[in-house]
Amino acid sequence: KTTILRCIAGLETPNGGDIVIHDKEVFSARQNINLPPERRGLGMVFQSYAIWPHMTVHENVALPLRAHGVRDAEVRPRVEEVLTLVGLEAFAQRSATQLSGGQQQRVAIARCLVSRPQLILLDEPLSNLDAKLRISMRAELRALQRRFNTTMIFVTHDQEEALSLGDEIFLFRNGQLEQNGQGEEL
Repeated sequence: KTTILRCIAGLETPNGGDIVIHDKEVFSARQNINLPPERRGLGMVFQSYAIWPHMTVHENVALPLRAHGVRDAEVRPRVEEVLTLVGLEAFAQRSATQLSGGQQQRVAIARCLVSRPQLILLDEPLSNLDAKLRISMRAELRALQRRFNTTMIFVTHDQEEALSLGDEIFLFRNGQLEQNGQGEEL
């Protein structure tokens, strides 16, 4: 499952096939197309959060905008907007290492959302959280998905997470697609 996400993101190259994101072919073995990750219009939240420890919360969230050359005048309001959405506006100048696991997870989500991606890939993003925080973060993720009206691909081993977050669920076993459909069908 992680390999599939990494292929969609452009972090790994598949042996064959096609990857299409919102009608845009980003990979095709037969047509020799392989767009780099930064040209695929997506964001990714890793299981480990990938927070930069030497940066503040604001700097972590601003990173994708700065990497894409967004003007400084645009960076601050966009970062403030997503930090407010994830409830971390008061922590903007705090070191990212001074945050709890749930707060670090929200930094990773904010960093993903700030560039307004067409597609968000989430690789077991809640697995490092305690049970109570997982439940609240599921609700927050669902609300953010609806607010941004964006497609999310969410990898999880947790059946409850899949059923509460998934509009369509793909069930894999030993690397093979076993079944897909809505939760009630599965």
